[in-house]
Amino acid sequence: MLSAPDALGPRNQRVARLRRLVRRRAPGDATVVLEGLRAVSEALAAGIEPSVVAVPESAAGNARVQELLARLGPGVEMMVLSDRAFDSVAPAVSPQPMLALAGKPPACLPESVAADDLVLVLVGVSDPGNVGTIIRLAEAGAACCVVVVGGADPWAPKAVRASAGSSLRVPIVQAVDARAALGALRAAGARIVAADPGEGEPYDSGVVARGRGPVALVLGSESHGIEASLPVDHRARIPMAGDTESLNVAMAATLLVFEYRR
Repeated sequence: MLSAPDALGPRNQRVARLRRLVRRRAPGDATVVLEGLRAVSEALAAGIEPSVVAVPESAAGNARVQELLARLGPGVEMMVLSDRAFDSVAPAVSPQPMLALAGKPPACLPESVAADDLVLVLVGVSDPGNVGTIIRLAEAGAACCVVVVGGADPWAPKAVRASAGSSLRVPIVQAVDARAALGALRAAGARIVAADPGEGEPYDSGVVARGRGPVALVLGSESHGIEASLPVDHRARIPMAGDTESLNVAMAATLLVFEYRR
């Protein structure tokens, strides 16, 4: 059991190391930042044990905090930070009463896809909130994985928060080249359907779920969408009234995913 007298200040070397790991995290880092009791609990439920767990001094005696700490193995580094030190480490403006570092769950492109499998492919989606929301949608729509090419880091703290725990349960594959990733998915048996606000067939015309086979649904950047030269089998658009050019990418993804499931 951790106690308040163990609290570490902002200048403590362990706190400084933790701050660097959290605040200077690069997209290629092997660790992910988990914020809050729920995120840490969901990680444990998914079989992912953190390497480091930190709590603020003001929450160290909280019953829920203590209950969760009791579930951690002996190899986990546990730290109580002064509230000021915790605020200096936590990435959120209003920090949750727990912060943890854990290894990314491993994932790779599927070598084959089943008849009703759905893969979401994000190409250049730049807002981490959108990326996290789409990962959450992927779980709700029973997608078998999410492929992220460029754009925002799906393991950035904001993306992980927006996924509401789904990033710990849905395989997330980070690919370098969109064409190579789509080629691999096509070889695995998926039909490639791209969301395109300007061209293509209406999304509810059957283009998304045509033939009821596996689909890789491609979603492009918020500003530019999918480039015209990207090799896809079909393009789907969402007809809109008025002067609206397009929907938020996460909102568009929601319509397309549940159209496929419908």
